[in-house]
Amino acid sequence: MLKDQRDVPMLCLMLNIVEALAIGVPLIYGLNLWQPPLPLLTRNLAGLAYVVTNVVLFQERFTLCLHFASHRAIFHNEMLNGILNWAFAPFFGVPCGVYKLHHVIMHHVENNHDLDISSTEHYQRDSWADFGRYWLHFAVLIWFELPRYCARTSRWTWMAKIIGGMLAWVAAMLFLATYVNTLATVWCFVVPHIVAMTAMAFGNWSQHIFVNPKDAQSNYALTYNCIDTKVNQTTFNDGYHIVHHANARLHWTEMPQYFYDNKEKHIAGGALTFRGVHFFDVGILVMTKRLDKLAKHYVHLGPKDQAPSLEAIEEKLRAWLRPVPPAQEKKSK
Repeated sequence: MLKDQRDVPMLCLMLNIVEALAIGVPLIYGLNLWQPPLPLLTRNLAGLAYVVTNVVLFQERFTLCLHFASHRAIFHNEMLNGILNWAFAPFFGVPCGVYKLHHVIMHHVENNHDLDISSTEHYQRDSWADFGRYWLHFAVLIWFELPRYCARTSRWTWMAKIIGGMLAWVAAMLFLATYVNTLATVWCFVVPHIVAMTAMAFGNWSQHIFVNPKDAQSNYALTYNCIDTKVNQTTFNDGYHIVHHANARLHWTEMPQYFYDNKEKHIAGGALTFRGVHFFDVGILVMTKRLDKLAKHYVHLGPKDQAPSLEAIEEKLRAWLRPVPPAQEKKSK
């Protein structure tokens, strides 16, 4: 069944999710269809409990499972490979078929540059106002900008797929809300959509919050690595994000070794590495203006006698938060 036995944790996660959804979704719809009707507060609390349980137990792990399985198919059977993007994803707030086009094709091909609608280059990346504009593009305007991206890059087959997937998702939501139950549909699908798109927007913002404005085309200067954090154990080594952009097809179990083997390239590229924090931690520290605290997690990869002071690290981090100048954007295309 699996192409690579190292992906057994992904299969186990998928089976756990099936078990949870098989109980949770019918339960929420059942409570809302119960006669005589249960109190509105009871039904809303049940819906909230369902969403919180899914977020705590599965949201991050599912998103990263979807992520790596989209880059590197895990099943021999192509229908099984499509299940995550087309069947699982809507239960975690991602419209059918959107993720692979948005992330694997657009984000990685365009590499956080101009045609990437999730690019962070144009923003002052410690500004809440700029993040608000970014969230609007990432979470709301995606419905228009993804098809537009396909048109601009002549990806007509993908345009048909993405429009079909989005319309199928909307049609399913309308059908369930109209003919089954509105409140249950809101809790099982609409609220998870808002949560997922907001979390992914802040996640991508945080992953690409540091971009060297003088060298934005380099994979070693448009993101950073997070090491020695327990989050890597539950997100398939997602913290090695420079490694991922340098080699997106690399198996997730090989990332730590690749990082070690290519340490000199990281040093030469001025790459950032942090220890003991993950992307959301980094994003929160930056947005709350705590670069002084983040600097203490910085890992110096070069010779010990060349290690920068905390003040120098803060200065570098602050410089990498500025919008990339137009001249550098053109150079990076």
